[in-house]
Amino acid sequence: MQRRSKGWLALVTWWLSCTLAIAQMPSMLPIPGGTFQMGSRAGDADEKPVHAVTVSTFYLARTETTFARFQAFVAATGYLTDAEQGDGSFIWDSLGWHKQEQVNWRHDERGRLRSLTASDFGSYPVLHVSWYDAAHYCNWLSAQSGLQQVYAFQKDTLIVLFSANGYRLPTEAEWEYAAAAGKLQPYAGPGSLHALAWYSGTAHGRVHAVAGKKSNGFGFHDLTGNVWEWCHDRYDPRFYEKSRDTTDPAGPATGQERALRGGAWNNNRAHCRVANRSSRYPDFRDGSVGFRVVRR
Repeated sequence: MQRRSKGWLALVTWWLSCTLAIAQMPSMLPIPGGTFQMGSRAGDADEKPVHAVTVSTFYLARTETTFARFQAFVAATGYLTDAEQGDGSFIWDSLGWHKQEQVNWRHDERGRLRSLTASDFGSYPVLHVSWYDAAHYCNWLSAQSGLQQVYAFQKDTLIVLFSANGYRLPTEAEWEYAAAAGKLQPYAGPGSLHALAWYSGTAHGRVHAVAGKKSNGFGFHDLTGNVWEWCHDRYDPRFYEKSRDTTDPAGPATGQERALRGGAWNNNRAHCRVANRSSRYPDFRDGSVGFRVVRR
């Protein structure tokens, strides 16, 4: 009888973990493919030249990946993030940005442990995650959905199967096309930046729950502001000179840094422009960086 009870307990535990994982799958919206003008004539040097790019139809997560969704991934896999395996993450306080040990995805932008009793803690974007952490999360989503994994981690080698049908991070072209809804406009949606984004003028020095601001023309929230979002591409400040009139560009073949887009809760208007580009090393993490996922 005791052995049978243990068997039932294991089955119930497995069922609950599967149910939790399914419940935490991201809400994806389709984006019809098209050609748009990528970049900015008035922006920084790495945003030029403005050039025509075509993207194929794809699906993008309606919001940034939330704390609750990332928690489901960790609970199912036991995954340890770069911050947990390393020396913590950068937090924001009265001294500005500085690294603090033992800070990881469970913490907020100031390094405080997110309270499990808060009713909306799960709807905040996950923070303190590296590009590698985001790629592992994408692979888990693919496995949960029976799709091909895009990122193959082999010891110290990363092989990218870009043609796979699983989840991955958006390319810079996909991200900018989705954010601007295929148009030349400064932010991710029409109207005032105050209505669209949590940034230095509205965020009051902290990150906010996803979907708290107006959506853009394609129905996405927080592509402008709240947290920076990791992109799939390696970063090259001169890549636009090489990607004119291309279809589905995925960034340069080599390079040490990965691209970031969108600006964050602590950034000004200039950093929140849809054409603005930033980059960090793929193991970087802090309290202003998160991500959202894409698939074909």
